[in-house]
Amino acid sequence: MTQVVRYWVGEAEFERQLPAAENFVAPGIVWGEHWRPFTPAYWISQVWMNGLDDKPHAPYHGHGSLAEEIAFCLLSGYGVTAELATAAYDACAQAGLIRSLNTDANDWCEVLKSPLVLAGRTALYRYPNQKSKYLADAMKKISEGHIDTSGGKILRDSLMRINGIGAKTAGFIARNFLDSDEVAILDIHILRAGLLCGFFQPEQKVETQYFEMEAQYIEFCRAIRVRPAVLDCVIWDQMRTLGRFALDAIKCKFDPSYVVPKPRPLHHQLALSLEPAT
Repeated sequence: MTQVVRYWVGEAEFERQLPAAENFVAPGIVWGEHWRPFTPAYWISQVWMNGLDDKPHAPYHGHGSLAEEIAFCLLSGYGVTAELATAAYDACAQAGLIRSLNTDANDWCEVLKSPLVLAGRTALYRYPNQKSKYLADAMKKISEGHIDTSGGKILRDSLMRINGIGAKTAGFIARNFLDSDEVAILDIHILRAGLLCGFFQPEQKVETQYFEMEAQYIEFCRAIRVRPAVLDCVIWDQMRTLGRFALDAIKCKFDPSYVVPKPRPLHHQLALSLEPAT
């Protein structure tokens, strides 16, 4: 038995098949229905529907040089929206700090403390003092030739010697710069998707098990035959859009007593796909 996925990309109609919902894609993980959010079948069908399964590169926007990638990824991260990170990056680029590999933290801080233009209004960057030190150290490491770009994991590991760059940020840079599938960006969206899909477990902690969980994510991608870098982008985009619905889905899955709040419009469309734990 199989399940049929029918979809359109532009004006073209497609029909493809997936294994039956009850079939196992990996130990302990069934394919599930392709129309039900967060199942393996759902994620691969979303890759297809976005026309990303046959693209030579993942659908993220690379910034070019290694210095540019490091600067953008360092300016991103916890507590900083993609929009704010982009505005901060643009300001630093316009000031010539990235192109010149500026190693003076004060110069970076001066730019990051200045008001940034964000969607027609001004905003302040959240961590100017801390990030300025990290950026200056990163530029120093680049100029001294301490970064090895010969492979995804090799680049990730060498980047982790820079102050302020941990495994997630290093993976972010390595993926963008090399279009690498050797590493993963285990942000909150991937973690939540992993819990709902079953390739992560609630007791796992990314803070202490990052590389083990990274391997699990990459193995899951191999099982459904999707590039890790591609699935990462699809999950990031969808989980940001689904927002509260994804959190409710996690609570329903792991807490049988949880009652889904009165649905907002998006909830109303998707609430029937939530199943409490049995």
